[in-house]
Amino acid sequence: MDDRHSVRQMMGTFLFLLTGPILWAAQLTAIYGAQSSLCAFAALPQHVIGGVVLGISVLVIIASALTLLWPGAVFRLLTGTRPPEDQSRFLFAVMRLLGALSTLAMVYFALAVAILPGCADLR
Repeated sequence: MDDRHSVRQMMGTFLFLLTGPILWAAQLTAIYGAQSSLCAFAALPQHVIGGVVLGISVLVIIASALTLLWPGAVFRLLTGTRPPEDQSRFLFAVMRLLGALSTLAMVYFALAVAILPGCADLR
């Protein structure tokens, strides 16, 4: 059986293409999960909660930018192989397009976190 048709190769390629949206979903989970929980229990002051959420957002944005800069390394990490020569340009282009759109959305959400008060809607 050819390595390109293995289950790891197929799932790794699928995850590679959706790296940006997966990171975006992680950022949204961190923003809404952490912010809602910390605000609901009044665990930290409001400005600290905003800083925590903003810090998480910046880390995820940096991770997304790194995946856009080195897609070949991400592909090898997820699949264990190099992309097929006849498909690599297409795979990298689709991954970069979805990743760039997701990164842009992450930046917008991080700006909202930086501008708006963290716990105002929950009180």
